[in-house]
Amino acid sequence: MIKVLFFAILLAQKAFSQDTWDWVRIDCGSDTSYKDSNGDTWDSDDDYIKTGDNKQVASTSSSDIEQLNTLRVFSEQNKNCYTVPTPTSARYFVRAMFWYGNYDGLSKPPTFDLEFDGNKWATVVTNTTSFTYYEMIYATKGDSISICLARTRDQEFPFISRLESLPLPDDMYPQMRRDMAWFIRYRYNYGADDRIIGYPDDKYNRIWEPQIPPGLDSVTANFTSLDETSVNVPPDSAIIKAVEASATDRINLSFGFDNVSHLDHVEMYFTEPFLETSETRSFNVTVNGSFVNTTTPEYQICTSVWANLQSIGTLDIQLVPTEDSTLAPIISAIEVYTVSQPLVIATTSQNDLDGLEEFIDTFDQLKGWSGDPCLPNDTIWQWLNCSTNQPPRVTSIYLSGFGLQGYLPNFSQMDALEVIDLHNNKLSGEIPDFLGKLPNLRLL
Repeated sequence: MIKVLFFAILLAQKAFSQDTWDWVRIDCGSDTSYKDSNGDTWDSDDDYIKTGDNKQVASTSSSDIEQLNTLRVFSEQNKNCYTVPTPTSARYFVRAMFWYGNYDGLSKPPTFDLEFDGNKWATVVTNTTSFTYYEMIYATKGDSISICLARTRDQEFPFISRLESLPLPDDMYPQMRRDMAWFIRYRYNYGADDRIIGYPDDKYNRIWEPQIPPGLDSVTANFTSLDETSVNVPPDSAIIKAVEASATDRINLSFGFDNVSHLDHVEMYFTEPFLETSETRSFNVTVNGSFVNTTTPEYQICTSVWANLQSIGTLDIQLVPTEDSTLAPIISAIEVYTVSQPLVIATTSQNDLDGLEEFIDTFDQLKGWSGDPCLPNDTIWQWLNCSTNQPPRVTSIYLSGFGLQGYLPNFSQMDALEVIDLHNNKLSGEIPDFLGKLPNLRLL
């Protein structure tokens, strides 16, 4: 059953400035940090992750996007995590980009998982012909976001080309619940067929793909800038072009999803492209058959209509002219976000996190391990086993043959441990007394 929760038309005065000092831009695989042609700084990986190897794409696969010509590849650990600082309590816009570029000469692009803060974000399926990207809007739980690449197939090594995050103003996307992570599924600049719009045209770094659906006509406004715009501040260049139905016909838009239940957030953007005093344009907006709003676009003003709905499978939107409308429906742009599952709020037990930190601080061979060790539960650190309860507990440590040298740290707080396997290492000192006091230990 589909339930449209509510709708709104939102306007904001078109006057804003955008500082980028608190943006994080990582050119993954770059050996150094640098400034691009816009004067924006791109960091190398070193301040955000300790594992991985820098690679370059094949010369025959070089991209016009500078940051896609290098990549960071992870061939050792099963999970490798970037720690991205989030110094404010705002919601963050995060994007990860991937371009295989046949860097290894094998022409075998890998598939792997992308994760954030112990939650699965996406299964990344790379290819040999185009780059892949994933975006989300997420209210951080602390002073950083953990973005992880997890190996899920044998000999298919995760990589990443570019990673970005930036805080969003509090008034953007006000109808998105803050306790959820929203993943972009579709974002179209209707009426355009020439280029993708991104930063700096979009002040908030979103990517708008050109789209002219079959049977609709492309129109371009007779103005070049907006007087007022939506609180979500879509770029003017995405609004001045639009698609229009023929005559007074309706517009039908369809968006494919897997046949599972998902919570969607839809943002539709409209403007009247021509100042016609003798004509009227008005239409009803429906989403999956449920009425949302009656819209009358205004000249040189961008209005947005939104809807939140729970649905299964395809998302269908209709713009149907009202009886008194003399002009056909029109739409400039659209964004469709989705939430496919609840966020994992709990993290691995703090006792276990503290104990594992003791291991990592003590042994150089473990320095690169970061992110949540037990979540998601299908990409646990390869030298651990964890329970499935919430919060998860570390139940086993398997560090045989890791080349560990020195004294064992004190990890007595890891009181859910059942198995500790440390053979084939070069440990020193006495066997610590606390090992005999771990209440659940059955194999040492």
